[in-house]
Amino acid sequence: MLERIRLATPEEIKEIEPNSNLTPMSKVLVMGDMKAVWRVAHELDPVHFNGAPVQKMYKFLWGIENIMAGSGVTEYFFQTPADDPQYHRILEELGAQKLSKQPDYRWRINL
Repeated sequence: MLERIRLATPEEIKEIEPNSNLTPMSKVLVMGDMKAVWRVAHELDPVHFNGAPVQKMYKFLWGIENIMAGSGVTEYFFQTPADDPQYHRILEELGAQKLSKQPDYRWRINL
């Protein structure tokens, strides 16, 4: 018989906190020794710049961030191509934090 999936205790959350990028919208689910972070997140992905000059890219992202902040959004997530250092530099200058230590694949499951 399978164990029940339940919300993690504060102690269980503390165990995975250093490498789980927990946010106020996160819930940690547990079954036995397994844990998963369930995150309801604002996401800005993909962004299509279509060859725009760098200054226009900055203005576009700045404007979107202001719209999101004015709507009460406190954070958002996104992915970038691993081979686009110009985009990475812009995001870092806007205060973005790289969460992945390696290139990742992105997946979707339709429920």
